[in-house]
Amino acid sequence: MDVQTDLLVVGAGPAGLAAACAARSCGLEVTVVDEQAAPGGQLFRNIETPLGQSMLEPKEREQGMNLAADFRKSGVKYYPGTTVWGLEPRKVSCNINGKPVILKPSTTVIAPGAMERPVPFPGWTLPGVLGAGAGDIILRSGGTLTENPDDPVVLAGNGPLLLLLACHLIHSGVKVAAWLDTGYWSRRLMAAPLMPASLLDSPYLGKGLGMALQIVKGKIPIVSGVKNIRAVGKDRLEKVVYEVLGKQKELYTGTLMRHEGVIPRTHILNSMKVEHAWDSVQRYWYPVVSECGATSIDGIYLAGDAGYVHGGDASILKGRLSGIDAARSLGVISDSEARFRSAEPLAVLRRMRIARGFLRYVFAPNPGIFDVSDDTMVCRCECVTAGDIRRAVREGHTDVNEVKLYTRCGMGQCQGRMCGPALAEITAAEVSRSPKKVGTLKIQQPFRPVALRSYCDVNSLK
Repeated sequence: MDVQTDLLVVGAGPAGLAAACAARSCGLEVTVVDEQAAPGGQLFRNIETPLGQSMLEPKEREQGMNLAADFRKSGVKYYPGTTVWGLEPRKVSCNINGKPVILKPSTTVIAPGAMERPVPFPGWTLPGVLGAGAGDIILRSGGTLTENPDDPVVLAGNGPLLLLLACHLIHSGVKVAAWLDTGYWSRRLMAAPLMPASLLDSPYLGKGLGMALQIVKGKIPIVSGVKNIRAVGKDRLEKVVYEVLGKQKELYTGTLMRHEGVIPRTHILNSMKVEHAWDSVQRYWYPVVSECGATSIDGIYLAGDAGYVHGGDASILKGRLSGIDAARSLGVISDSEARFRSAEPLAVLRRMRIARGFLRYVFAPNPGIFDVSDDTMVCRCECVTAGDIRRAVREGHTDVNEVKLYTRCGMGQCQGRMCGPALAEITAAEVSRSPKKVGTLKIQQPFRPVALRSYCDVNSLK
């Protein structure tokens, strides 16, 4: 393979595909790498198959199919089955189908997308308990959620993906016993003054209202004000226990899917020490980038929801802008042509950001979801409980990296992807501070698990 390229795009979701197509149309030589076997990311997963297409609304389906088709005919070099585990300007270390390779792009666009906010709770490690995103992947892949198709499932949490998943479950004929809403009502009320601006993006508003109508027609029972969710079972999930208005209730089920919002994937840019900022409403760190996705490191761009979560269609616009600006930065197109090409997507993206501002409050996470019992497992890799974290804080370790050293929470293979947010929230609550004040985990490269042999082989290629 050719390791030299003008632009390398890491990630083949909506933002990555759009960045690659935009850069290619400007005349750049473009290479795209992605872990998955086919393009599309989470939003357009399996978009080139009838099953993947059937799970989307008509407009989204057309958008995804057109994007995938444009990508396929663009002339971009595409390497699926690729795990990127090291990245710096003009050097990317990865395994392509198991073979260690160093790619040497002039410019890189990072488009890893967003992820569900991981929230530990009692019993979350039981078989039968999974995230809403995992449940949606199973549906889009033609799998089944329950051993018996007639068994109902339970949804829990607060976030945009629950709306989408509920509609997909209804479409697939899966029964939903209840939706346990953990929403933060004081924040939701703060969204009211911003809601009139949603008319600036009426198609998106219509889509949301349409999904809500499907859920109403599907007669899914919605229970508000839910606290202290617990998954109970011996060898697998048997029932869900929760509290409403101080009263304990339970639902017998073999499948619980929980979702507490979406956060940017920041591990790659964190490991590169790119500047990040804290959102006090959505309670997550996000990389600071320009409107065209340029980071604080020359030659490194970020596209899509990994910068800030605005949704899949916004990610496509962010990808186009980063691809165009990458071509400008390499001198392939002039500044004036870059402004001309960027004018429309930039105007639409600005309007989207204003129109969707109220969602930042509607889906704001409730800090109480992290108020879990001491015996709750937080770090699966290193078997660290909430009690272990609180004990470390009481002994004077008030920075998350100090707690990490004391407890090993975040030292496992995922480097804190699954426990980092909870570690910060639990630490902050113990000292009555904002998570911003207790810091964020420092990520080291390689930021993905890699065999020592691959690491040595890649370094011998220098």
